[in-house]
Amino acid sequence: MPAGFVAAMKAKVQSAVAAEEQVAEDVEGAEAAETETAPETEAAPEPAEEIAEAESAPAEEPAPVLPEVTVLDASATQAILDNGRGYAQFCDMAVLAFASFTNPGGGYIQGYLGQEATLCADSYLYNVLDKQRKWYGENRRRNINCELYRNRALVVPAVRFDRNHVHAYADVIVAAAPNVKRARQEYRVSDDALLDALRDRIRFVLAICDELGREKLVLGAWGCDNNGFDAEAVAELFRKELASGDFKVKQVFFAVPSTRWDEDFAKFEHVLANFPERNEESYAQVAARAAAARAAEQTQAATEDDEDEDDWRKYL
Repeated sequence: MPAGFVAAMKAKVQSAVAAEEQVAEDVEGAEAAETETAPETEAAPEPAEEIAEAESAPAEEPAPVLPEVTVLDASATQAILDNGRGYAQFCDMAVLAFASFTNPGGGYIQGYLGQEATLCADSYLYNVLDKQRKWYGENRRRNINCELYRNRALVVPAVRFDRNHVHAYADVIVAAAPNVKRARQEYRVSDDALLDALRDRIRFVLAICDELGREKLVLGAWGCDNNGFDAEAVAELFRKELASGDFKVKQVFFAVPSTRWDEDFAKFEHVLANFPERNEESYAQVAARAAAARAAEQTQAATEDDEDEDDWRKYL
């Protein structure tokens, strides 16, 4: 074999060995560099802990959606006709009938024009209630409960209300408020127990409206006048429950017709003026201030009339 060829092969082998040694040195250097920088990369568990804490922190609950509340100087029927829908399949409203607990329609047959009787006069509601005499009989026998009554109600769906050729539909919730006058006189029920019973009944009615899935609800001065509750106290109970955010109704209409013999409309308007916030002043304070202002105006007007009156005697 030629000597030149052997020398070339030896040189080639030596260069390959040198290249392998260089690669090995580079790998060792890289491992050494990784070993030296490893403590620096291990140093960051704190951000991971902060991320874990951030993930475990409870998310803020969204604020409850409160209903829009309106006090109307109108009857319940008028509130339904003005704000309800004219097709039964699209009915989105419920109305609370201030029911008699023991007689269908209250005094409708006798010609009494209370809120329930008015609803019966403007619809076929009485015809439905008259067929539920077994339910009313059960109330008389077992559920008087010291005139506080119980959480029992009838629901009549999609009742058509008609007046002056205008109609609208609403579900009717037939429920009775406690009878304050008889509960006090006959059973000596305390005022706190009466208010607790009414508060529980209000929650019961609002829960029924939620169960029906209605977005609008017509209420009013429930339990006032003949039943004996003060309108300001009733309005405050309604305000607290509606402001709690526990119910799904979106629009609430308080149909409270103003009359000459009560101040129910003015009291409801006063209590609910800042809904959902509570009105810190009582209605009595506001009424007294308004009466004083009126008296001052009348006195001022009388004084000005006296000053303007011409004395006829100076012309004699």
